[in-house]
Parts: sequence; structure tokens; C-alpha cells
Amino acid sequence: MKWNYFVHLVGWALPVVVLQWAVGWRIFLKNARAIVWPTLIGGSFFTVIDMAAVKSGIWFFDPAQNLGIFLGPLPIEEVLFFFLTSLLVAQSLLLFLPAHLRR
Repeated sequence: MKWNYFVHLVGWALPVVVLQWAVGWRIFLKNARAIVWPTLIGGSFFTVIDMAAVKSGIWFFDPAQNLGIFLGPLPIEEVLFFFLTSLLVAQSLLLFLPAHLRR
């Protein structure tokens, strides 16, 4: 059960990331900054906000459902979730951006 959160997260996000790269790898390589910076900023922002929410008791994570590796009060899977979600959003926006607005 310790792997539940990680397995579900990877099972949900990885196929989409792989599909996006299969379709848009040339676009992604030419526009790497448009992916890296939003992913880092968004992932960091939501990680910090979630840390505050957990510390204030708004919610918690079942220790039986995660790997037991923490960044502050957050299981590493939760941090990975925010960065993967930010990555998916950045890549999706770049793919749907009109070609004349990309590099």
C-alpha cells in the first residue's frame, strides 16, 4: 500500500507526458524555457501553498498510502504531483499555441 499514491500518480501522468513528447518533441526542444520556467514556478508555488495547508491542519496524508519520503510536511508524491501537473499544463499550452507565437 505504500506505493499507492506513486503508482496512481505515474499511471495517470506518464502516459500523457509520453504522448505529448511523441507529438511535440520538436516544439518542446525549441521552446524549452517556455516549459521549464512555468513548471518550476508553478510546482514550487503549489508545493509551498500545500505545505501551509497541511501545517494548518486543512488536510493530511495517510502514511500507509505513501512512500514515507517527505519534503517538510508533504510526501514526495505530492510534490511530484504539483510538478507533473505544472509540466502537463505548460506542455499542453505550448502545443495548442499558434505556430507563429512559438519559436
